[in-house]
Amino acid sequence: MTAHLHWSAEFVGIPWADRGRSREGCDCWGLVRLVHARFGVALPTYDEDYATADEEREIAALIHGVLDVGPWRRVVGRPPAEMDVALFSRGRHDSHVGVVVSPTHMLHMFGEDAAKLERWDTPVWRRRLQGFWRHERVPLPAA
Repeated sequence: MTAHLHWSAEFVGIPWADRGRSREGCDCWGLVRLVHARFGVALPTYDEDYATADEEREIAALIHGVLDVGPWRRVVGRPPAEMDVALFSRGRHDSHVGVVVSPTHMLHMFGEDAAKLERWDTPVWRRRLQGFWRHERVPLPAA
């Protein structure tokens, strides 16, 4: 990332909140929604589709149901771009998402930690990575 203030900086530090969907607190999907909303793309809340962020099987089914249809396209044969959504497994289920902010970094909310920037290409995350998806209405961000 360059020396100027990157758009992702405004999201770093948002506190974790189970099924949260606002800057006051959110879970990983809530953070994806906030970021996309900043660039004019409204994503569904899905907050009624699972009781807690610990329900990994339900979240995995929901994520695959969303990413396998509609405006999302899997990124294949090229590196991920800003605003792509990275899907990761948690245990046996694909139930964690983050937003790509650079060729090697993502913005995400994991566990009960605050939103942060982290490399998605480290051994810990790389082995959990299931792929990247791009929403067809996402514009290329300007800093």
